[in-house]
Amino acid sequence: MRNWFLVVLLLVLLSVSSRVCWGKNERLFTEPNSELLFAWDYGNLLVSTPAGDIDVPGPAGPVGGGYFVIPALAPGGDLIAIGLTLSDHSDRTKCDPTVVTCALPGTAQKMSVMGVYSIRDKEWKTYGDFCMFGAGSAAFSPDGRKIAFESTMRSASQNCNAGYEQKSLLILDLASGRFTQVPDTVGVIANANISWSPDGKYIAVESAARRGPNSIVLIEVGSWAQKTIAVGGNPSWSPKGDWIAYDTGQGIASMIMHPDGTGSKMLLDAFGRFGAWDVDSGAVWSPDEKTILLNEREEGGRVELVSVDLDTGKVKIVSKRTPRVFGWVQLASDQRPGARQ
Repeated sequence: MRNWFLVVLLLVLLSVSSRVCWGKNERLFTEPNSELLFAWDYGNLLVSTPAGDIDVPGPAGPVGGGYFVIPALAPGGDLIAIGLTLSDHSDRTKCDPTVVTCALPGTAQKMSVMGVYSIRDKEWKTYGDFCMFGAGSAAFSPDGRKIAFESTMRSASQNCNAGYEQKSLLILDLASGRFTQVPDTVGVIANANISWSPDGKYIAVESAARRGPNSIVLIEVGSWAQKTIAVGGNPSWSPKGDWIAYDTGQGIASMIMHPDGTGSKMLLDAFGRFGAWDVDSGAVWSPDEKTILLNEREEGGRVELVSVDLDTGKVKIVSKRTPRVFGWVQLASDQRPGARQ
């Protein structure tokens, strides 16, 4: 327990250090007619646009830290989804006077929700009621109407100590607020990338095996049939659907392969680059499928934003000591700078 506390403290200090190095007048990396989603390890969400950067405010009330999950940018660039840990003020957190030992005075009880932020309306909506740190990394469906995410659900008695069987991939329908539980998905990694195929027929996840390394698994939407296609993690489907980018073991390298698991190619070997530790949090595809952005973590925990040209294989550092990038969408013509409102 002490070791975990020290690890979390170190990551928080590194995040604060990175934000200090990041000057107030510095702009995020941006691309023409595009919107990109960034996040600090334990800090704010940020969005870059040609017209300027947007600092996304947190929801009202204290937000728990210490566990980062991957946020998602909707295909239309209008919504952001992320698992949030909030203070729990429900009846279940009240101390039973008949219990000799209960929560210490001043101890904050926590709960998790799936948070969805509207960039246009500048407001949050929250969905669900999960165990602390129970709403994992998020991914929007291609039509922007659903969100897939890993979760740790409460048992019938509302507690969170029933264990592994409560973990599952959930799909949230934003219109109805209802959840669909995907069967046989207890192994989905909570803080790894999740990605829908462009046609919406499959979801790619990183799944833990009982023995051996983690693997990339494709889940067919509706039938929920599963197929393992490679060893690795953090899958990211290309915009045209012909490639899936993924990390090798421990994020040492970034690769691409076809959805059937064939044709694998190296994008970036972080282990062979001076000063680099690994490739962190998966790949972000450009809308035209010509470029991939990667978060390359350096010694000391700093992040460099690296681009890979898919035609030439050329690797270029595009931003240093930066927050990590998690999404890239093409702005509609009426959203572009200079467009009439």
